[in-house]
Amino acid sequence: MSQTILRLCYYIIRDDFGSNVEQVAKVLLQKGRLPLLLIAKFSKFTLSKTRECLFILIQHNLVYWAETKEGTRIGIYYSIEKDEILARLNFGIYIKNTNDWVGCRGANEIIKSILLNGKATFQGLIEDMKISKRTNKYKDAKEIFLKMIEKNYITPVSFSDSKSAQDKASEAEQRELAKMTSFIPTKKQMAEVKAKLAADISTDDISTGSKRKINSETLDRPVKQRKGEATGEVTLDENQYYRVNYEKFNVKARNKRFERFVTAHINKSAGVIMKTILNVADDDKVDIIESRSISSQRIIKSIPVEKFELLASQIKTERGKSTREALVRQYLDYLIEDETKVLHKKDENLGGMYSVKYHELCESLKREIFEDIILEKYGIMGLRIIRVLNSKQKLDEKSITTFTLMSLSDVRQKLTELLNEGFVQIQEVPRSADRAPSRTYYLWYIDYQKCYEIILNKYYLTLANIHQVRFSQETLAATLLEKKENEEALKQLNNNSYIQLLTENEKKSLNDLEHLLNQLDTSQLRIIQDIILFRNFK
Repeated sequence: MSQTILRLCYYIIRDDFGSNVEQVAKVLLQKGRLPLLLIAKFSKFTLSKTRECLFILIQHNLVYWAETKEGTRIGIYYSIEKDEILARLNFGIYIKNTNDWVGCRGANEIIKSILLNGKATFQGLIEDMKISKRTNKYKDAKEIFLKMIEKNYITPVSFSDSKSAQDKASEAEQRELAKMTSFIPTKKQMAEVKAKLAADISTDDISTGSKRKINSETLDRPVKQRKGEATGEVTLDENQYYRVNYEKFNVKARNKRFERFVTAHINKSAGVIMKTILNVADDDKVDIIESRSISSQRIIKSIPVEKFELLASQIKTERGKSTREALVRQYLDYLIEDETKVLHKKDENLGGMYSVKYHELCESLKREIFEDIILEKYGIMGLRIIRVLNSKQKLDEKSITTFTLMSLSDVRQKLTELLNEGFVQIQEVPRSADRAPSRTYYLWYIDYQKCYEIILNKYYLTLANIHQVRFSQETLAATLLEKKENEEALKQLNNNSYIQLLTENEKKSLNDLEHLLNQLDTSQLRIIQDIILFRNFK
């Protein structure tokens, strides 16, 4: 784990839970798996205080614990998950877009409450939101909650979820080996057990926490066909704990990025059709390379009626007739023929079967961001070199000079700058056995995966710096912020809006601080949107 990611994790924990919890998390991030006594020793806290900090981290799904047999006693070891910490950066995006993604008003309040508590029961959410069971608001909340379970936006929490994936795999492996032999297992037996466990994981069904499991085939059918199945069969256990499924929300954030990408490259109507296709596919795994096939008839039926005026205004059919089928099919043809490879046609069944290749579209988005960074930092000449290397693969300096129409000195200068940053690489091709530099070809090329890792690391560094600036500014203005809180408390206590404890200069300083913090939040939000793409969709 790099120091940049560690530093960012410290700031996230401090921002959400305070300095005491940050100290315990810092020990686990630096030292790895530890028992309670050693965590208390390294953090210099009492056992009770350390236990309380661990309880907070476990409640928010940041720390795992596992029992390990040590002779005659059982020891409990704690470990922290950095990916869960970094996922907390995305919470603002999740809450902002929940209503649109789920398709229900009020869904964002439920998601916000679950995120604030780490994990929660439906009964606890109703009490926190102060909703009476006799009101229609309770029925609406229950319907939204069931819909989010069905669509996998929230997932149930079981006792085994307190263990890390590594601990679960280790325990399962030990159980399988115990069934096969009571002696030291052979290499062949170990390989068989690992293959069996891998197959079990890939075929594992999605648990919903309700009284039955959702059949993935029924999710592909229209709502009217599933209505009879869902009514009366799914009963919600109000005391079952649930947590937010980050993977599902990351997929939705990616799909929204796809929609904006298509809108910018073609037009709004193409963006509407792309959004419809992604909503019909409704995939919830980040590692899915390609969506399932969707018929053109299904796409046409799923597009809202009010959107057809927009489609008709931006395109005309060959005969001048603006029929729904003709309009949509023309846009589908445009998406197939587009250079970004947005859509792929499988076959002609049911008027045509279409699919989205997520991996290719993600690569197009990443390369667009990468080229924007190159243009901003190295200018048009740097971007020209990158595009030539992308199209021609490996080239020497003279060939790059020929293709880019630049002077040799400018090419060398830009290549050196790009090499120092890690955006281009060199491959040596010796012409003799002594590998003398004078008899060696030096070919330049781009390793995009390395470039994306560099960009992602720089994003993390920028986020850490943003958190540092925010903390330092809030520390410097701590007195003013406390004074403002006292003023607001006095106004509420006395029902008097004329009470003023702040001077004009202090009010101006607070306004400047608020403006700075808003700018930092805006910058952070833009970076997080790119991080979701680069980190989760490789």
